[in-house]
Amino acid sequence: MKKTPIILRSLFAVCVVAVFAWSMFPLQEADFYDTFLSITDESRQEEASKLVDHARELQKKVVTDAEGKQKKLYTYPSNALEQAAIDLGKDGVPVKLSDLLKKNIKRDTLKTNNDVISLIRKNASGAVHLGIDLAGGAEFLIQLKSNKSGDIDFEKQRDNAIETIRKRLESQNFYECEIASAGQDLVSVRVPVVGEDNVAQLEKLILTSAQLDFRLVPVDGAAKAQQIFEAYLAAKNQEDGNLTVEDFYKRYTLEHPEDTVLSESDLLYTEEADGKRNYVLVSRKVEMDGKNIKDADVTTDQYGQRMISLSFDDKGAVDFANVTSANVKRQLAIVLDGKLYSAPVLQTAITGGNAQITGNFSEEEAKSLADALVSGSLPFEITVVSRANIESSVGKETIEKSIWSGIIGTVLVMIFMVIYYRLAGLVANISLLVNALVLLGAIAAFDVTLTLPGIAGIVLTIGMAVDANVLIYERIRDEIKGGKSIANAVNIGFDRAFSAIFDSNLTTLFVAVILFWLGSGSIKGFAITLAIGIFTTLFTAVFLTRIVFDLILRIAGPKLKTLKMMQFCTNPNFDFISMRKITIIVSGILVVGSLVLMGVKGKDMLGMDFTSGMQILVEYKQAEGSSAKRITVDQIEKQLAQAGYNTKATYKTSTTGDVQLDIVVRDAEGKYKGLEASELDKEALNIAAALNKANDDWEFVVAEGQTKWQGPQMSAAFARTSIIALICSMIGMVIYLCIRFQFSYSIAANIALVHDVIVSLGIYLALGGQLTLQVVASLLTLIGYSVNDTIVTFDRQRENLTLMEGKNYFEVVNTSINQTLGRTILTSLSVVLILVSQLIFGGEGIKDFVLVMLIGCFVGCYSSIMISPLITAYWHKKESNIREVAKDNGMEKEVEA
Repeated sequence: MKKTPIILRSLFAVCVVAVFAWSMFPLQEADFYDTFLSITDESRQEEASKLVDHARELQKKVVTDAEGKQKKLYTYPSNALEQAAIDLGKDGVPVKLSDLLKKNIKRDTLKTNNDVISLIRKNASGAVHLGIDLAGGAEFLIQLKSNKSGDIDFEKQRDNAIETIRKRLESQNFYECEIASAGQDLVSVRVPVVGEDNVAQLEKLILTSAQLDFRLVPVDGAAKAQQIFEAYLAAKNQEDGNLTVEDFYKRYTLEHPEDTVLSESDLLYTEEADGKRNYVLVSRKVEMDGKNIKDADVTTDQYGQRMISLSFDDKGAVDFANVTSANVKRQLAIVLDGKLYSAPVLQTAITGGNAQITGNFSEEEAKSLADALVSGSLPFEITVVSRANIESSVGKETIEKSIWSGIIGTVLVMIFMVIYYRLAGLVANISLLVNALVLLGAIAAFDVTLTLPGIAGIVLTIGMAVDANVLIYERIRDEIKGGKSIANAVNIGFDRAFSAIFDSNLTTLFVAVILFWLGSGSIKGFAITLAIGIFTTLFTAVFLTRIVFDLILRIAGPKLKTLKMMQFCTNPNFDFISMRKITIIVSGILVVGSLVLMGVKGKDMLGMDFTSGMQILVEYKQAEGSSAKRITVDQIEKQLAQAGYNTKATYKTSTTGDVQLDIVVRDAEGKYKGLEASELDKEALNIAAALNKANDDWEFVVAEGQTKWQGPQMSAAFARTSIIALICSMIGMVIYLCIRFQFSYSIAANIALVHDVIVSLGIYLALGGQLTLQVVASLLTLIGYSVNDTIVTFDRQRENLTLMEGKNYFEVVNTSINQTLGRTILTSLSVVLILVSQLIFGGEGIKDFVLVMLIGCFVGCYSSIMISPLITAYWHKKESNIREVAKDNGMEKEVEA
């Protein structure tokens, strides 16, 4: 790298930073209508303005439903603009929005008005997307009605439906969703949204059942159908005289008639209403469904029209071949979610296991349908019972405090680096700032939703970035002490530190990839942020820092005689191995004690995210004469905790503009499940009474008929996939460490990792904490931190195997720990500074996350020094000379006999 021209490297670095910095803008969401007008051609501004004015008027219209409640017909700007295009069109043809756009906008992909609306939505959205916990989102309360007859396990079907919806949302890059049962046939779906108008898109996606059926069209259309029907009545002696032809065949409105060629005999009848509408007669018998679909992609035909290409698995391919071969020259109707999309004539048997659904799809619609088909169909008819906007679950004040506490912590780290490493510390700070900039830009560029687990990844990134700089600087210090010139010391320091930095980051990346592959929900969000952070760390801490040093050396030249640095540990020579018995006893007590505590607590250790509860909607109003600010969700939860309730509170706004307090009361014992509505109402009144007692400025009233039992936010399937992901990531680390080091090292690293997770969680539970998603995020961060810390010590052990002739393995291990002791403590100290700042100045909403991280930081530092090296020392204690161990590592050629 050092041989590459510095100008070329500098230009590359500037370009990378500029690209990701540009990706951060715009920071906030823009107005949907203003965005539409901004991309409209000047010559068509008047038409566009009329559309916008009409759409705004549509959004103001309110209707009264059957229950007497008022609601808006068009809640979202996209729906209103789409309807405005229809209303202001001519001769029943809507205004083509793409015709109004600027000429420099490519219109090849803007085939429908929905395509244009998707473009507006994308341009209007802010660059950095925040999750529900940080910025709120949208909540859909959906009702499930089974479309299967006979006895079914409804709860099992519902749980499967929840996971199917989760997969479907993840296919659209919505990883941080909260989905839970909210009663026997109700499911609550909470989704972080990029902007207000994304709610309309999400609603369509959630409502898609993805029920795909292949059915036959009668050979002679209605006439043949009537003959079959009459023959049936005759055979039954007209006992079923109330039957009609539609008990055997169903009429479908052809969804996209211009894309399908149908003969006149296939039309049941025409109807003069809002123009001529054709109905197609299709058999009710399902020849084949879509449950064996393996993949679905959006493609285009030779005319550029979008279609969904399907591929079946082995069983599906055989079934489809049988259906098509038995019905050559007949029309096979393709029905998706009760809509007829096409009915092509089968010219020949289709044996390749592929099929196509044609239609006048928008790109967004086709992608959603394809993703829904792959994620699986839902055995339910879905109805949206209510929609609401929900506020952030950690509270606005908590978020502001968290941001400021994070800034304070980072500033403290930067001050420490300058004091400790002087000029090199200043270079590290430049790298750290650029790292934060590139990381946020990458998060925006890749449409990552930033949540508390994501912030966990950022905290780990900062720790790893500082760690890399410390590792390089300590190496440079050693070379300067050995008499090297500054230029040579910098070259050797970067070269020798690179293997440890590369191994630790690549191992953590391996964990992130497996967590993303097998995990779901917040696990995926954490994995993405962590993976991005690894690349930005390697870019800034290694590549960019080296460029800055090269520039300094080129400018300063001979004037720079040395690099002054403080030294925390001057030639440490502690005998850590002699403390092995104490270490084994202490760690054994901590691990066993933690496991016993978990067993004793049982379900009591599970927090709100993993247990069911009672959901209460509370209406509130300010007491007469009071001018107090609205009480925060943190205060609500604290007040109810003092009254003996473990709760999670959220403010949400309905489509009518009513603001309510949504409170979920933890129900680990299951005492609320199965209670009658009247009994639940009594419990809800007690909750409201506790709030009224604690607050003089506000009056809380339980909303009538809005109290119900709610299942856990994280289903059994989520827990199962998360555990599998963690196990697989550990297996992956074993394999990688075996390749890069040897088997003993990989076992030692994973034992230390398990030790850190168990002990950290045990200490946190002993302090009165509970296992929540925040805690899971912290434990995931700890996994990356622990492995990163351990590998640096292992790398020094590997190096010393070729340098310390005639020494036994205990001596090699002891020397390696002492050599990396300063780096281990400094790295932990930098992370501790950030965490302590967040613990003191951050809000209650992130306290659990920060506390577990802080505990894990100390435990991880302890295990890196005392546990993992000790295991490798015991593993090789029989070797009296490290020549034997070096030979096992393939290094015998480097060691003298």
